[in-house]
Amino acid sequence: GSLGRISADVQRKGCLWLGALADNNKRLATLVVDEGGLEAILSAIDWYRHHQDVNNWGLWAIFILCYEHSINQMELVRLGGLQILCQSLENNCDSLEVCRHGVAVLFDLLRNTNNDSDSSNNSRDDMAKLMKMRKVAIGSGLHNAVHKAMKNCQDSIEIVGMGAELLISTGFQGDIPVYQGVK
Repeated sequence: GSLGRISADVQRKGCLWLGALADNNKRLATLVVDEGGLEAILSAIDWYRHHQDVNNWGLWAIFILCYEHSINQMELVRLGGLQILCQSLENNCDSLEVCRHGVAVLFDLLRNTNNDSDSSNNSRDDMAKLMKMRKVAIGSGLHNAVHKAMKNCQDSIEIVGMGAELLISTGFQGDIPVYQGVK
């Protein structure tokens, strides 16, 4: 009913506000996560799992909070965020924006990079963390979620490109959707 719509709108606006607050500011992103903002966003996405606007802005906020921020990324994993991310992609795979933001978060989280300013220079530790996160992601439904997003958004070069790299780098077995061009 009406109360449910109002509640969902409050959740959507909360996600939007938390992401906007931390946009382009790693220190504020750290503070938002330290104060429970990431947990609140994940709860909103989980509760409103079929609400595209809540999922879209929640995933966008997670991207802002976690982009090239290994400490926040590890907190995302610790909070069960990979399961919620994959669930969001599965449930809302017909939304281009949900797919774009969800795949972008997963891509940033699971790619092999050593340019994160807050990570140690110990590449063995970094690689061990990356392999652990990839294993958790696969167990959380990464392959099905990303594959479904790619199939439904084959006219998005970003989703197909990031998705293909995610699937290949995590040992996906099967046909990988390809970019179909703009319809």
